[in-house]
Amino acid sequence: MHSILTRFQNVFGFLTTVAFFVASLVAITSLLYPADVKVGVIKTSDVKIAKGRAHQYYTSKVQEYAVLRFDLEADLSSLFNWNTKQVFAYVSASYPGSKYTTNEAVIWDTILPSHSASKLILKNERAKYSINDITGKFAGRENVTLAFHWNVQPHVGRLTWGNVGITEGVNFPQLERAGGKKAAAAK
Repeated sequence: MHSILTRFQNVFGFLTTVAFFVASLVAITSLLYPADVKVGVIKTSDVKIAKGRAHQYYTSKVQEYAVLRFDLEADLSSLFNWNTKQVFAYVSASYPGSKYTTNEAVIWDTILPSHSASKLILKNERAKYSINDITGKFAGRENVTLAFHWNVQPHVGRLTWGNVGITEGVNFPQLERAGGKKAAAAK
């Protein structure tokens, strides 16, 4: 007869084979589930340029930051199925630069843990993260576009990505100098 260790190894090998087979079926069937993400509105409502230092570096140089507000309506309920653990959603801003042709920065993100939290309706939402450029100058940028992205994180299988809802090009204002309005009125 077989020893207890041999029997344990046989049972464990059988159970891992069955678990791998079931996990593979779940991953394959969740890829067949259609995802129809609806993004109704994504637009900027307020854009400001400010000067400041990066918070993590005391000796850093002063640079320009863009802070903006946006509106977003999105329905991500079609991304949730039996294999969805959570959905990571974020808004990015893309803009042309002088040093690099295309630059992209994440300005807002959230984690949607369940189907009940899958509808996003944001009005005049302030961006979580300000944007700064590698050159240190951001005022007067043209053709800045916002895009909505998502990442489905499954229990088993591969990550799936998607994006939708690119806005028209937004022009960022010039930086207002200290005493700009008063100095202009005095002239």
